[in-house]
Amino acid sequence: MIAGYISGTRVDLARVKERDGSVVLTGQASFISKNFSNLESILNLYLKKNKEDISFACFGVAGPVINNEVTTTNLPWHIRASAVESRFSIGRVKLLNDIVATAYGLMELKPDRFFVINEGLRPDHGNLGLIAAGSGLGEALIYRDQDSFTPYASEGGHADFAPGSQLEVELWEYIYSERGQVEVEDVISLGGLERIYNFGLDSRGLTPAGWFEKADDKAGAIIEQALSGRDEHAGRALDLFIDCYASEAANLALKGMTLGGIYIGGLIAPQIITALDKGRFMERFVKRGKMEALLARMPVGVIIEEKTALLGAAAVAVRS
Repeated sequence: MIAGYISGTRVDLARVKERDGSVVLTGQASFISKNFSNLESILNLYLKKNKEDISFACFGVAGPVINNEVTTTNLPWHIRASAVESRFSIGRVKLLNDIVATAYGLMELKPDRFFVINEGLRPDHGNLGLIAAGSGLGEALIYRDQDSFTPYASEGGHADFAPGSQLEVELWEYIYSERGQVEVEDVISLGGLERIYNFGLDSRGLTPAGWFEKADDKAGAIIEQALSGRDEHAGRALDLFIDCYASEAANLALKGMTLGGIYIGGLIAPQIITALDKGRFMERFVKRGKMEALLARMPVGVIIEEKTALLGAAAVAVRS
């Protein structure tokens, strides 16, 4: 069996087996997504080194999976499970939304793979929520029935962005003038952080700093400058990003009644844990009028295991 995680930036693949009830990954390999025209090209390379017969494969893919096929959101790829089965003689291929795969992976993680922002009440019941910002913004809810957890997909990251302050109204107007619409993902993502930084400069009539112009990874550079305190504009941008992230996490929590907790995944959160832990995130998260007490009791944590989606796809593979 093999498992995979396919995002806008990379593709992770691994062989999968189960040992003493735990999922074990071997033969792990990563590929830069933009360097390939489709998933089949990557699988062809990977399977040349992993030639054993494959009875089952499961892939978590960033995009809406319908009838076991998907057009990826941030890549020009279309993936059909039946086509992959046929080309590589795989017994069965299952496609999952990447955030659903992350949700399954959540159940495989040990407590030390989370950073706790809010301890909350941690009840033995209640749904869970998952929000993950990276190249895009993924959201999922996990229905809990006693000891059974059932994740289900969402495209909530493409819902409308709802400003929560006058400054965020101005940010909305800034992005709207550029794109003609404003999705949550346009604000809460790597590209969104870059837009927020540019918004801050343009609204003050300033030009980007030299470090920003030179950076290949501009969002990463903003985070580095903000956390180090070397650039006040980067610091403002990260603060605004965290406010918007917390607000959307609270929206998800209320819609899913996630008494079991909200979990934050994706590429960005582990990089900004020190900023998230300063209280700003939770202050905005609970600021919901009548629902403040409800939100304050919800556990909130950051997933620090970068292979969570791959683990989730692997768990589905071995237990299907």
